[in-house]
Amino acid sequence: MVSADVEYPSSSSESSLASTNSSENGSWKPLVASNEKWNYLGRSNQKIFRRRWFRILTFFLGSIILALIIWMSLLLSLSRHHRPKAPSNKISSIVDVWKKPTDSIDLLSPWDSDFSRGVTPLSCHSHNDYKQGAPLFKALAAGCMGVEADIHLPSKNGSKDLLVGHKTRSLRSDRTLQSLYIGPLTKVLENLNDNSTTNNETNGWNGVFQSSPNTTLTLLLDFKSNGADLWPYVNQHLDDLRSKNWLTHWNGSSGLTWAPLIIVATGNAPFDLLNSNKTYRDIFYDAPLNDITNPIYDNTNSYYASTSMYHTIGQQWLWKFSSSQLTKINAQIAAASRKGLISRYWDTPSWPVTFKEYIFGVLVENRIGLLNVDVFSSTLYYPLVTRFGGNKLEW
Repeated sequence: MVSADVEYPSSSSESSLASTNSSENGSWKPLVASNEKWNYLGRSNQKIFRRRWFRILTFFLGSIILALIIWMSLLLSLSRHHRPKAPSNKISSIVDVWKKPTDSIDLLSPWDSDFSRGVTPLSCHSHNDYKQGAPLFKALAAGCMGVEADIHLPSKNGSKDLLVGHKTRSLRSDRTLQSLYIGPLTKVLENLNDNSTTNNETNGWNGVFQSSPNTTLTLLLDFKSNGADLWPYVNQHLDDLRSKNWLTHWNGSSGLTWAPLIIVATGNAPFDLLNSNKTYRDIFYDAPLNDITNPIYDNTNSYYASTSMYHTIGQQWLWKFSSSQLTKINAQIAAASRKGLISRYWDTPSWPVTFKEYIFGVLVENRIGLLNVDVFSSTLYYPLVTRFGGNKLEW
């Protein structure tokens, strides 16, 4: 009888099977896990490597882009032209210290005989001049032959003061047509045309520019309120200047008589009222340059011919005019010139400086009447003109 406790050696097949079972039971798992770990580490290293190079590349590209931006900003912000210093005279000193509207009168006393000495009149128009740090005077110091004031009806019952400002919400009782423009211009002309002052031999009067006393200054009044309502107020404001024969005027018999000032009306100005007087006019119209061929506009009722460059000429792609745009500009300026009117484009690009100068250069080459200027530098630098002759801008 064989004992049940006796163990018999297993066969080779059984050993193999046991080995197989052992493998199936996980004896190879550590090896597999190790493999997976190395694969994972490899992938992680690749991600870290790629991330590191991405950061390095981003840093270098960012640095290059930043450098280009700084370089372009400097290039586009700095003018290519010489910046002359403002001449030393009374106008410049007023610009330096002007703080409030009452300064426009107060700073004219005592009178300085060198009020505008050394200022060369230039064919430029100070657009929205009342926004300047020293309204009227900053434009005169730069030599601009035209200044612009937006006017509104009086805000108080019984008041006759026309308010100056772009929007109704910006109006202030002390910023009026009288305080910023009519009053100081009257005082300046009184001093320049005093009996003790030698008058201009040609015209019998002196304008505001002592270096060119026969040059007429344009005061452009942009009617912001209802034109018919503003009209009588404007005429009343001009009475003192009119009585002194300081307003350029037209009459049916002798034509145009020049004086130190010429008043031009734009915006909501009522052309029908302006044109209704067939015997005498001392307020002239700002005719639409984009409709300048209309026979209703001529040099008996108009002086300026203006339009928006953006809406009339269009966008300048790649900072250049197209050939069709150049043709249109030339045609409009020439049409205004044939009528004896002063052409002007407003809403012109002001930045970058090099682009603005390109625009100005094209307009000058096409014999624009006046260049529209919104910003003067701290040195009263006028960026385009290199020489002056015959009251025209020339290269």
